[in-house]
Amino acid sequence: MNLFEKILKNLRNEVIVLEKIPTNEEDMLLLEILQKDCKKSLKEIAKEVGIPMSTVHEKIKRFENMRLIKNYRAVLDEKKLGFGVTAFIMACTEYIKGERTFQRNIGEKVASLPYVLETHTLSGEWDLLIKVKCENVHQLGKFVNERIRTIQGISKTVTMVSIDEIKEETALKLI
Repeated sequence: MNLFEKILKNLRNEVIVLEKIPTNEEDMLLLEILQKDCKKSLKEIAKEVGIPMSTVHEKIKRFENMRLIKNYRAVLDEKKLGFGVTAFIMACTEYIKGERTFQRNIGEKVASLPYVLETHTLSGEWDLLIKVKCENVHQLGKFVNERIRTIQGISKTVTMVSIDEIKEETALKLI
């Protein structure tokens, strides 16, 4: 693929993103159902929404093409898999000479590490918020000291261990 074709492909993808996001109640209900259980059959979803299966299939494909539906995944029980500690790490970054996007670059380095589930760049006193799941506090401490704090550009961290998970959700409330 030559440079022109790559640019054209990227432009086409951007045009898809600019399509109108669904706002009718039927579309929102369909998206809510998929968020809660994307393994439901088209027949079950069509019955719940009250539209034909072919329409459900067409709408899902359109949502995927618009990148409104980014992915499908299984939600695992981390505690049963031995990841008993959830922690949030706040990190400050320091400017690295010559890097315009140093905060984002450092965040991307952090995001590539094991145990890291989320990495966010922030405004305010702290620059990064990092969510991790580890087997135990010893592993968490070792991870913070040997992996996070050794990344060039991270100047300080504070780690907060979750005592009790009240709500952890990925589904958006649409209707």
